[in-house]
Amino acid sequence: MEKAKVYFYENVKDLETGYDKFFKMIADELNTQEKIAIKIHFGADKNDTHLNPNHMKSLPKIFKKPIFIESNCLYPGRRHRSDEHIKLAHEHGFDFLEIDIIDGDLGRDYIEVEINTKNTKKAKISSGLQRYKNLVSVAHFKGHVAAGFGGALKNLGMGLGSRGGKLDMHSGIAPTVNEEKCTACGICAENCIADAITVEDYAIVDQDKCIGCAYCISVCPETAFRPPFGIRKGNEFLESIAEYALAGTIGYNWFYINGIVNITMICDCMRIKQTPFMDDIGIVYSKDPVAIDKASLDIVTEQNNGVNPFLKNNAMQEHILDYAEKIGLGTTKYELIHL
Repeated sequence: MEKAKVYFYENVKDLETGYDKFFKMIADELNTQEKIAIKIHFGADKNDTHLNPNHMKSLPKIFKKPIFIESNCLYPGRRHRSDEHIKLAHEHGFDFLEIDIIDGDLGRDYIEVEINTKNTKKAKISSGLQRYKNLVSVAHFKGHVAAGFGGALKNLGMGLGSRGGKLDMHSGIAPTVNEEKCTACGICAENCIADAITVEDYAIVDQDKCIGCAYCISVCPETAFRPPFGIRKGNEFLESIAEYALAGTIGYNWFYINGIVNITMICDCMRIKQTPFMDDIGIVYSKDPVAIDKASLDIVTEQNNGVNPFLKNNAMQEHILDYAEKIGLGTTKYELIHL
């Protein structure tokens, strides 16, 4: 397969110009007056390391009909229902474009997309996606406790799945507890966004309530939680995200931008303030979702003295790239073009 082109803008002191360059490249290629959807994550309540909306305020000047799209999250909170989700987005500064929550008020509006892949025969994709033809994924590249890292593929797969689709991807990956190490401190239960943990003599995970976010693994001071991400189960989770990403791209015209800034170890879904562990690096753009995530990961690794910092989240993380390539979503081979 021919190498994909990945464009790299490195001036972190002027990221707005970088976004402008990439949005204009997309607009020039489309040469259309049709509406364009910007798939973005607005950040959870209390999170302030999500992408900066001020860097994207040129969107109405570059595109005639830009609109932000997103889907509701799986677990309770301010992103659980469309009305509160949009209110939170406005509070975080995403108030200069219309917002379309594409899986409906309660996250239940979906279509089934038949893909017949290893783990997913029919993907439950948010039905509002059908309202668009041209779309841009603007993703925050950072760590993710369960997947290892999150970028374009996760922005597509988890981000386009309806609530039922998200449950499909998360199912069967609940952590277990080492009872001897657990001190019953309750930190895990206090931080469980799905209210799936109770504490008696030790922490107990309700397998039916758990949505597999793995945040309990991150906050436990005794490392008492055991991740389920062995070779088989961990790979199924990663594969499912790639499969849903595939389902969300069939028949649509997608472009991809990753912001490699505010790099945190866990994702913007967590309702906490986080501290970046690396300096900002820049922005990348590609028409290939696999290549852009591979390039983003390589760039972070290079800037981190050649060490992939996200391995502590999931040692099998790069399987999502190989599998996404295998199912035809893109290529891991790329040419990095510095702007």
